[in-house]
Amino acid sequence: MKKNQTTLILIFSIIATILAICLFFFLLKVIKNKNQQASVVFTTLEKKIREKENTIMFAEKVAEIKLLQDSVNSYFVDPNRIDIFVGYLEEIGSSVGGEVIVQSIEVPLKTKSIISFKLSILGTFEEVMKTIALLENIPYQIDITQVYLNKDIIQGTQGDVKDVKKEKVVEIPTWQADISFNILSSD
Repeated sequence: MKKNQTTLILIFSIIATILAICLFFFLLKVIKNKNQQASVVFTTLEKKIREKENTIMFAEKVAEIKLLQDSVNSYFVDPNRIDIFVGYLEEIGSSVGGEVIVQSIEVPLKTKSIISFKLSILGTFEEVMKTIALLENIPYQIDITQVYLNKDIIQGTQGDVKDVKKEKVVEIPTWQADISFNILSSD
């Protein structure tokens, strides 16, 4: 009986060992599959994170390029909105007390990206010179080709017109600058 019992223990031990080895290989296979799945998930997640970072970087670059484009466009005059630029020129003169009169605007046929302007600036010497200085420093790409400076004397009366004896002739010096310049357009 001892022999039967030893045989049973041996068979049970062999079966338990085979089951333990099978269980070990089964668990090894399960762990291997989980590692593969985790690796695929991490790779996919890493790709998504990279795509998101690239999207954010692309959006920042687009905004940067838009700012640069706006900055570059500020150096050019849009031929379709030239009335705004003319208003800007007239506002420059009135801001210092002078008067800016746009005499002509020409778009040369040979060079479409340039607009030629001729202006007259009227006022005192200081007003005319300040307007010219402001015109030279406007935030556009400008090329002044000619400047003529003239002094006119306007005679006026001071006092009551009925009282002829007290009438004085006062000389008010008026200066005029005729300026021709070219400006780049965005055409």
